[in-house]
Amino acid sequence: MENAHLRMGKLKFVRQTRDTITEVSLHMDRLVAEKPAEKPTEPHSAVQIHLVSVFGGDQEVGAIAAAIADEQRFQISLPGRAELFGFLGEKAVMYRASLQIPGRKRPVRHLAAVSQTLFGTTLGADGQARRTILYDGSPEFVLHRLALRFGLPALPEWAEWFRTDLDRRGLVEELLGFNCSPVAIKGTKLRMLRILSTGIKRKLIAVPPEVSAYILPLEAA
Repeated sequence: MENAHLRMGKLKFVRQTRDTITEVSLHMDRLVAEKPAEKPTEPHSAVQIHLVSVFGGDQEVGAIAAAIADEQRFQISLPGRAELFGFLGEKAVMYRASLQIPGRKRPVRHLAAVSQTLFGTTLGADGQARRTILYDGSPEFVLHRLALRFGLPALPEWAEWFRTDLDRRGLVEELLGFNCSPVAIKGTKLRMLRILSTGIKRKLIAVPPEVSAYILPLEAA
């Protein structure tokens, strides 16, 4: 953990009124966001944040949580990258925890916030979605999360083929990630079913005999 602070980002909230300036900054260890435009149409244009994980003191975490609930935007600083601005949008979901660290009298407060778009990847939340935000782009994670979200009949052995086929079709979009490798998968439940069905028909993937009796045929799904 030596020099761990050098691998941290910062999330800052600044609000200026006629008489005062409020500035709150927290250490950030995870971020998932849309990539900034190469040529922004407006100065300081903000990107959509899908996940942010920050930690700090009671007051600072409380202030950031209030700003998220108020749909405010934030300044984001990442090691070795240009500063950018971002927002979580409407009805962001927040999770709080306390971290007791040896040698400290008071616990460190932790806050993780996710956008409604990312929260919608949970089972049955939005079966008609055309785009799925994923924290990790590894083949196993992609197949697992899409199978859970859409109720796809899938086997772990199909992960490498499935991810490669999604790439070939241009359905994988890399997102901005800090300490993670997020992607967005474009496609509806029906399209994912058709991709799997095509793989089986062409014998690129197969259903073992001992499993096939318990899986609804893809054509009937």
